[in-house]
Formats: sequence, C-alpha cells, structure tokens
Amino acid sequence: MRSDDVADELAMVLLSNYTMKWRIQELSVDILKQTIVAAKRRNLILELGQNTDLGNDAQFIVFVQLPATEDNVRQFLFCRPLVKNTTGKEMFKKEDSFIEEHQLSHTHYVFVCASIMMRTKKLL
Repeated sequence: MRSDDVADELAMVLLSNYTMKWRIQELSVDILKQTIVAAKRRNLILELGQNTDLGNDAQFIVFVQLPATEDNVRQFLFCRPLVKNTTGKEMFKKEDSFIEEHQLSHTHYVFVCASIMMRTKKLL
C-alpha cells in the first residue's frame, strides 16, 4: 500500500476529542470486564499501592496478577483518590468495596502485597 493511500484512509478516521475520549472509555470498560471475568475463574494476587498524580493528589492503586495464566500478566485493576491522613484501614475498605461491587471473592486471594510508597523531602 502506498503512503498516500494510508494517509487517505487515516484521514477518514474520526479523531475529535469526544470520539477519542469515548473510545478510550470503551476500551477501559472492556478491559475491566475481561479482568473481572478472569479474576472470578482463578486465584489472584493483589498489589495495593499509593502514588501521587500530576496534581500532587494521593491515589490508591490496585493491580491484579492472575498466576494461573501462561504469561502471568500484572493488570491494572482500579484507582481511587485518597484524602489526607488516610489510614490503611480506609484503604482496605476501598479495596473491599470494589471487590463487593464487582462480585469478586476474597477466597480467591493467593497473596496480597501492599507496596505503599512514602514520599520524602530531600534536605539540602
């Protein structure tokens, strides 16, 4: 295929901000559904973490790993904002509400890893 033909075909694809946002949301929903279905069929490893976003707000991040799969993929599961002075108990409540919302079972956990990162200031 010539480069002019490829350029013509790409020009026909709708690339408005709304279209791209919608496509990304649709892909995200589909990936989450596939991850939930896979997690319901297998044992899983959860990795709980905390990080800050570009706005310097704390985020609670959870990844899932399905050890029974051939490629042993680590998959993003969900992210929730954290308020200041959030306790570990509150973080586990967020994880628990997600698990209940998606009808997953705590009995499928093989391992839970909490990799909470602490941010420190450098002293000059």
